[in-house]
Amino acid sequence: MFNLFQAKHKYSLGHKVAHLNHRRSPYVNKVYNSILDFVGNTPLIKLNKIPKDYGIHCDIYAKCEFMNPSGSAKDRIALAMLQDAEKGGFIKEDSKFVEPTSGNTGIGIAFNSALMDKKCYIVMGEKNSREKLTTMQVLGAETIKTNGTSIQVARDIKDSDPENYVMLDQFENNVNPRVHYENTGVEILEALGDVDMFVVGCGTGGTLSGAGQRIKEKCPKCTIIAAEPAGSTMFNVSGIPHPYLVEGIGGQEVPIVLDKSLVDDFEIVTDKEAFLMSREIIRKEGLLCGGSSGAAMVAAIKAIQKRKFTAGQHVVVVLPDSIRNYMTKFVTDQWMEAHLFIDPPQHASPWWNDPVTHLTLGHTYPILSSDQTCSEAILEMMKENIAIVVETNGNFLGAVTKDGLRSEATNPMRLPHKSIQELNFQDFVSDHLVKDCFTLAKNSERGMPTIGLLSRMLDVAQFVVIGRNVHELGQTHFVAESVATADDVLNYIFVNRTQKKSK
Repeated sequence: MFNLFQAKHKYSLGHKVAHLNHRRSPYVNKVYNSILDFVGNTPLIKLNKIPKDYGIHCDIYAKCEFMNPSGSAKDRIALAMLQDAEKGGFIKEDSKFVEPTSGNTGIGIAFNSALMDKKCYIVMGEKNSREKLTTMQVLGAETIKTNGTSIQVARDIKDSDPENYVMLDQFENNVNPRVHYENTGVEILEALGDVDMFVVGCGTGGTLSGAGQRIKEKCPKCTIIAAEPAGSTMFNVSGIPHPYLVEGIGGQEVPIVLDKSLVDDFEIVTDKEAFLMSREIIRKEGLLCGGSSGAAMVAAIKAIQKRKFTAGQHVVVVLPDSIRNYMTKFVTDQWMEAHLFIDPPQHASPWWNDPVTHLTLGHTYPILSSDQTCSEAILEMMKENIAIVVETNGNFLGAVTKDGLRSEATNPMRLPHKSIQELNFQDFVSDHLVKDCFTLAKNSERGMPTIGLLSRMLDVAQFVVIGRNVHELGQTHFVAESVATADDVLNYIFVNRTQKKSK
């Protein structure tokens, strides 16, 4: 069998081996003193399948920033800002770092801090993936999650001991765009010569401002496109701000280092479009990128199609970070299904396509107003682990659980300049909602949800809130009616099977 396989595939295997043997790499036959030698000089990869599948005739190149050592474009600015601070005499023997971040800069600074044997504190919001958090922690960083403004918390820490705390402040530090001007933009131009379109998502705006300026200087006719998440108003100033799931780009504030004058246009990208495209890039091109990479690629395709780019034109799309940060998010089918971004798989079980209304949901869960306290919530949840939280007008806001409150009580916020911040049971319950609370609307655009879909959602969630969408004054609100758990689904399957066997 083995010999037959070898003979059958001799040409294709031999061709691949020959290609590998003759491939020239700058890293062959060399020894490096530090992993930091690999920051920057990321590959520029020509896409093959995606342009063809979308009827695009120009060349699209992916700048693979996720191939930096710690997995993102932020390796460049973390290293450059640290080196600049060191040259300026700001880093001393007892220095500690503190930085507000949406995730990747925190990983980059934690990465460098570990190599420098320096303590580092990363302040981040609730939106960031668990993978980002645990990566920083394994690098030795102290992570501080806050419901408030991460920048203000970080500045408070720095101000508590300004002689020893160093805050690099990626949002205001001009080293951020400068390193992209001096390196990222140069790498792209040296590889391609001419660039007709440059597409990038904006978090701090450093990549767009730095690399964009360098590219514009050499190629003044180059069109610069910003990928704007739906719900962000960084460029879409007339849009309605609302939460979105793509991490690391967009927002309501324009960072100081972002030069919006460089941007020729922006393309709005929905969460669904971004995550489906990320999965497409991974599957079709083998580039293991993250969600904001998908957003940038969707923006590029929209911009190319609008401008009718033709053969011979060059489009560069920045892929900022890697798949690693999102293994429990868009990489997981059930997570995508829970957000109605893809359909659940077909299943032969007789109950799979039954509507969720067939479930007998025997438990009654308390409904709390957003201005009730955690103490009141615990008293209301004496017999159940879950409570639904609504706004004062009755619209669904989220859910709170005893286990979630237990986790906060046993893992309190640790600010280095203050005593441990214990859970305040007089806090509004709306400040302690479950981070990932999935809902199912019985009148969703996809129609009545099935028990099969619910069971898939319960693979990645402890419970699912079931209700209806209500349309009022041009807006859609979710009104909760019940809560479904794994017990409810299992009981339904068991009872149905038992009844069928008895017939």
